[in-house]
Amino acid sequence: MIRDLRLKRKKVLQKIIIGFVVLATVFVFDFWIFMPKTSSNVLSEEGLEPVPRTEPLVNEFNVIEPEITKEEQAGEIKEEIKEEVDLEVPFTVQAPFAVWDDLHNEACEEATLIMAEYWRSNRLLTLEQAEKEIQSLVKWQIENWGGHYDLNIKRVKELAQEYFKMDKIYFTQVEETNDVRKELNKGSLVILPTAGRLLKNPYYKTPGPAYHMLVVKGYKDDEFITNDPGTKKGKDFIYKEDILLNAIHDWPLESEKNCELDKDQKAQEVLKGDKIMLVVEK
Repeated sequence: MIRDLRLKRKKVLQKIIIGFVVLATVFVFDFWIFMPKTSSNVLSEEGLEPVPRTEPLVNEFNVIEPEITKEEQAGEIKEEIKEEVDLEVPFTVQAPFAVWDDLHNEACEEATLIMAEYWRSNRLLTLEQAEKEIQSLVKWQIENWGGHYDLNIKRVKELAQEYFKMDKIYFTQVEETNDVRKELNKGSLVILPTAGRLLKNPYYKTPGPAYHMLVVKGYKDDEFITNDPGTKKGKDFIYKEDILLNAIHDWPLESEKNCELDKDQKAQEVLKGDKIMLVVEK
């Protein structure tokens, strides 16, 4: 009888052990299934490599990401163009006291630079100051460049840097009139080289200058506001955008070759010049 009792206890103990093993197995299985996944920022126990995530971070909390345009991906965010711009720029005609001799007839480049410099430095420009500056600029060119010639945009930039010590000045191509608007929209001043006769300014002496330079200070609708030193009525002179764009031509020859051409030849030669502008920043 004692032997039977021992057998019964042994069987009960075996059942208890088996039940405990089953419960332990279920517990371990459930814990493994529902254990939180490790973040991509958590290191492994060895501390050498990040443990990879099993799920992406995108929209983990149902956050809607903004759509990125192709322009933004390329870093080309469009700049809003104002409807109109009109910078306050002092004006001078290239012959301040109406003396239209050889020196002043060829002084449009000097006059545009003087207007840009006095705008840049916020100075008042009088007739006396304008005449003094023109004479001084011409003298500097004769002493340093050997003469007073028609200057292309590259040479005007050099003159601005050497004489006026301008550092925020550069030239760039003009493919459409909006290229000019964008510079003005930023608050910069624009100097344009032109085939002067294509401007068709009624105040020019007929047939007009073969090569001419002017300041563009603003725009409105399809018009550009300029300070044109070629006439005493050039302050705030308006040009239609198609006329101005058509007239933009840089002087294509080296300065020293100017003397080899008469005015009509110059008028034809300038048509070969690039469409380019000089930009001056404050």
